Amino acid sequence: MKLTIYRILTFLLLPIAVLFTIFVLLVLRAAFSNPALFLPLFLLSCIAIYTFTSFNFLIQGIDGNKLLNRSAKDWIRVNAIVSMVWALMITGTCVAVLLQPAMLGEAVKQMKENAGSDLKISEADFEKYMRVIVYFFSVYALVLLVHIVMSFIYLKSYAYLFRKKE
Repeated sequence: MKLTIYRILTFLLLPIAVLFTIFVLLVLRAAFSNPALFLPLFLLSCIAIYTFTSFNFLIQGIDGNKLLNRSAKDWIRVNAIVSMVWALMITGTCVAVLLQPAMLGEAVKQMKENAGSDLKISEADFEKYMRVIVYFFSVYALVLLVHIVMSFIYLKSYAYLFRKKE
């Protein structure tokens, strides 16, 4: 039963990891002219790498019963830790925004002012879209957190699948 839940969560995370990968590749060049973008790109890259490596662990290791390199376990662990930090930060931010709706309203107002006449949407509609994004990232972060915890459990349970370097 738990493995079925893990499998479902893995397949739920995959499309977002693909989107994150595409976003990272598109914005990477811009990050060289704006170094402040490197941290968010690093975090999104780690989430994508974690998702793909845990998917590989599920399909080839657990389901396929094939031996995996020891480095695969390390890739999962390291990227899981970074992904967990990101998920906790996003969850905290989303909870704060949902508990204090005025915070979202103020942020929307400020974004609208910064965009100027380029943003052709009413403030009320923009706030609705932002609220949907907050709910989406809340759910995504919680799914990611549950998946990471389950991954650590399965890494321990299926430790025999990881062979040592010869």
